[in-house]
Amino acid sequence: MTVGRGAANISGRPPWGRRDYADLLIIGSTHGLSDGFSNMLVPVLALIVADLGLSTFQAGTLLSTFSLATFLFLYPLSMLADYTGRKKFILITGLGLAAVSFILMSGTRSFTGLLILSFLAGAGNSTYHPCGTALTAERFSVHRSFAISFHGLGGNIGTSILPLIQAAVAAVASWRTAVAVCAVPALALLPMVGIRFHGKSTGDAARSQGQGILVMLRRVLRNRNVILLALTYTLRGIGTKGMIGFLPLIASKKLGMDTASIGLAVSLYFGAGAVSKPLMGYLYSRWGARAALMVPLLGAGALTIAIPFATWESALILISMMTGVFAFVSPIILTATADLCEPEVLASSIGVIYTAHGLNFLAPLAGGWLAEQYNLDVSFYFYGIVTWLAMGVAVQLPGKQSVR
Repeated sequence: MTVGRGAANISGRPPWGRRDYADLLIIGSTHGLSDGFSNMLVPVLALIVADLGLSTFQAGTLLSTFSLATFLFLYPLSMLADYTGRKKFILITGLGLAAVSFILMSGTRSFTGLLILSFLAGAGNSTYHPCGTALTAERFSVHRSFAISFHGLGGNIGTSILPLIQAAVAAVASWRTAVAVCAVPALALLPMVGIRFHGKSTGDAARSQGQGILVMLRRVLRNRNVILLALTYTLRGIGTKGMIGFLPLIASKKLGMDTASIGLAVSLYFGAGAVSKPLMGYLYSRWGARAALMVPLLGAGALTIAIPFATWESALILISMMTGVFAFVSPIILTATADLCEPEVLASSIGVIYTAHGLNFLAPLAGGWLAEQYNLDVSFYFYGIVTWLAMGVAVQLPGKQSVR
């Protein structure tokens, strides 16, 4: 691991060898599994509901349990990683716990057991983004932007491919086998991360202890723009989490779609998000945070509301894909955070934004309750309106000329 941290060469090309690219592939693939874990139960949700005889509210509770655990543990574990410097150990332990929890779902026959395992999986998976991004940045100090971009792309590829694999396995086996099969690769990747990446970063730990966690947190929370970005991303997350979470239910109940077709719709949603991320970066560089967020949030909200009106399978799949084009605004949110916060607390600012975004665990609960009280269509209207509320918050952000 020599050239990945050497001086930049004058050609502008990453001065890396095969081991460096192999390391990038390892951490990018691990990111793909982690992001895939975040939606692991979505493609097979209709099968779980049928197998266990769950109500719509119980289905929403199952999805919310994973997100709730992520919300509760993400920021404390990210602070622990900075405080101790043991990012690699925390990542491997957490993601290992998530993988084992999903594998154990193959043996559970009760809703309560599934809830417990989903909570453990969410807690474990919460370690990846703060630790994995930091490990990537430390490993590739030369051409870091390329490395982190490739690392981010790995996440989108994972969320696109895993639903297809689950659909294929579920078609010939069961939803339990499909979940376990998609979790097993983590048990092979995590030892590779342990071998190829550095362990404790004592320098980072010492700096974090010197600054003081509470002092850093106060500096973050005093920044109005960071709070607006966090609220925008949270509302957007509630809207899109609920939309993609309940898409399998409306697809199976209203249109009679099978698991393969549902898996395709979910995969196209995340695949379109991967393709659109460079566009989001372009919008930000062209227009600034406020205007750049308007178009995606307007489109995502409108398409979410349109889902109940789809009367053909092909129409629902197309709407799902188009929603993915508009929904993934994280490049705008994170770049704006870097521009609008104090550089000394950038990592903490991003941690606060991701923690607030974890409130999207409320989305399936709210949607499930609305579906029980009214019908499933009302849930999608709610998710669309919440996405538009995010647009209302984003309009208070500074325009391009105001960014320092």
